[in-house]
Amino acid sequence: MKSHSIRTRLIQFMLIVTTIPLLLSLVITLVHTRESIKEQSISENARLIFQGKTNLANYLNNINRASVVVYSDSHFLNNLSKSVDDYQAMAEMYSTLQNLQGLLPDIQQVYLHSRMTNQSTLIANGIPRREIRQAPYQSIGQYVTSHTATEPPHLVHSYGFPPSPNDPTDRMVFTFYRPIVRIPSTTQLAIMAIDVKLDGIAAICEQLYDATDEQFYLLDENDIVIYSGIPEEIGKPLHNKNLAPRITPDKNGFIDGKNAMQVYEKLDVPFAKWTLVKQIPHNVLYRKSTELIRINAVIAALALLAVILGTLYISFRITRPIKQLARYMNQIQTGQLDVDIEVNSNDEIGTLSRRLRQMMDTINNLILRKYKLELANKTNQLKALQAQIDPHFLYNTLQSIGTVALQHNVPRVYSLLASLADIMRYKMRSGEALVTLQEEVNHLKLYLDLQKERFDEQFNFMWDIAPESLAASIPKMTLQPLVENYFKHGMDPHLGTGHLCVRTQLTESNRLIIVIENNGSSIEEQELVQLQEELKFQLEEHEDPIKERTSIGLYNVLTRLKLYTDDTATLYIENVEPHGVRITLDYAWESETA
Repeated sequence: MKSHSIRTRLIQFMLIVTTIPLLLSLVITLVHTRESIKEQSISENARLIFQGKTNLANYLNNINRASVVVYSDSHFLNNLSKSVDDYQAMAEMYSTLQNLQGLLPDIQQVYLHSRMTNQSTLIANGIPRREIRQAPYQSIGQYVTSHTATEPPHLVHSYGFPPSPNDPTDRMVFTFYRPIVRIPSTTQLAIMAIDVKLDGIAAICEQLYDATDEQFYLLDENDIVIYSGIPEEIGKPLHNKNLAPRITPDKNGFIDGKNAMQVYEKLDVPFAKWTLVKQIPHNVLYRKSTELIRINAVIAALALLAVILGTLYISFRITRPIKQLARYMNQIQTGQLDVDIEVNSNDEIGTLSRRLRQMMDTINNLILRKYKLELANKTNQLKALQAQIDPHFLYNTLQSIGTVALQHNVPRVYSLLASLADIMRYKMRSGEALVTLQEEVNHLKLYLDLQKERFDEQFNFMWDIAPESLAASIPKMTLQPLVENYFKHGMDPHLGTGHLCVRTQLTESNRLIIVIENNGSSIEEQELVQLQEELKFQLEEHEDPIKERTSIGLYNVLTRLKLYTDDTATLYIENVEPHGVRITLDYAWESETA
C-alpha cells in the first residue's frame, strides 16, 4: 500500500481523528473522575472525622465531669485531712471514690493520693486498698500539675499495691489525672488518677474508617498512639514517621501524599491535645475510577477496532472504483476512444464515471463534426473569395461620389459619404482587438452624424468624457452596439426630442465607468429582469453557451469586455424615470500607451 495513496491517507486520517479524541477522553475522564472522587472523599471524610472528634470530645468531657463528683461531697475535702484512724472519714472517702468508679462503665480503677495524710488509696473492682506513702506512685510524677491531664495508653497496674488475683494484667488503659484543690486556693490537696478502658475510644474510632482498606490513628501531642487499627501500636510512638510530621498546625485539613491521602482533625479538649488522622491509600480511593477507566478502555478498544474495520471497508469501497476509473483513462490514453465505461454506483465516483462516458461521447461527436466543418469551411472560403469586393474599390467609389457632390455644390452629401467611408474603414481594420477610448468615441461620433441625418435632427446627444480616460483600452466596436439599441428599440417621436448622453469616469481604484443614457422607451419590466439575469450569469459554468438570448448584442459586448480586459468587468442595464434606459460599463482599465 503506497504511503501517498488516498486509501493510506484516509486510513491514517481516520485513525488519527479517532484515536486522539479517544485517548484524550480517557485521560480527561480519568483526571476529572479522580478529582471528583478526591473532593467527594475529602468532604465525606472531613464530616465523618469531625463527628468523631465531637464524640471523642463528649466522651472525654464526660470523664472530666465524672471526676468532679468528689466536689459534690461536702465532706470529701475535709476527710482528706483527717487521720487514717478516723474510720468514718475513711469510709465516706471510699464511698465517694466507689461512686466515681461506677459513674462510667469504662472506668477501670481510681487511684487517690492525699498530700495531707500521705495516704494512697486504690479502688479496683469496688474493693478499696490503702497505704501510707510519702509521695504519689512514681509513674504519675510527671502528670502532677495544677491542671487536668491524660497519660497515653499503657498496661493497667496496681499503683504499687500488692496485686490481686482479680486484677487484669494485659488490659490497655489511658489515665485521666485531676488535682484536688480547695477552691479558690490552688494548693494541691491530693492527686487523683482515673484509669479508663480503651473500649469507648475504640468504639468511636472504629466507626470512622474501614479496617479492611484504610488506616486510622488517634495521636497525642507527642505522637504517641492513643488508638490504631493495629493493637500492637497502641501506647507506642508512631512508627509511621511519614504521617505525624506532615500534620500541619491547622486544626483540620488534608494532605495528599505520594501513595495515600490523609484527612485529620485536632481535638479541642484542653487536657487532651489529640489528633484524629485517617489514611486512605490511593488504590482504595481511586478504586472506582480505575474500574471505570478500565471499562472505558475496553469500550474504546472495541470502538477503535470498529473504526479500523469501518475505515478499511470505506477506503476499499471508495478507492476501488477510482482505480477502475483510472484503468479506463489509461485505455483512453492509448487511443481507445470507444471504451465501454461501466457504472455500477450512484455516488460521486459513479457520477464522475458517467460524466467521463458522456465526455467521451461528446469528443467522438466533435471529432466527427470537425471533419464535416472542415469540409464546409473549404466550401465557404471558396464562395467568400468569389464574392469578395476589394475595399480599395469601395473607398474609391465613395470618394468619386463625394467629388460629384462637391461639383454640384452639395457639401452635406460629401460630408456624409466621408463619415460612411471612415466608419467602414474603422470596421475593416484587421488585426486590432483593442483600441483606445479616443478612437472608439471618434467612431461613435461619425455613426451619430449619420443617424442625425437619417432621423432629421429628431434627437441630440451630449458628451461628458473625462480627458484622462481617452487613453484607456477598450475592445473595438463596444460603444456603437450599445448606442444602436436606442435607434432600434428606444427612439419614439411621440416622446419628444430624443436625448443621448455618453459619460466616462475614472475611479481611484483604476476602474473605467462608461454610462450611456437615453430618454427613449423603457424596457418592459419582465424583459428587463430576464435581460439582467442573463447578463449576470452569462459566464457561469451552468449557463448554456448556445441558449437563445434576449439581447445578443449586449451579451457579445460583455463577453468581449471580459475576455480582453479582466474577469471583473460588468454591464448593467436599467430603466430611468420617467422613461429611458441607462447602460453602465465597469472594468479595470489600462492605457494603450502604458
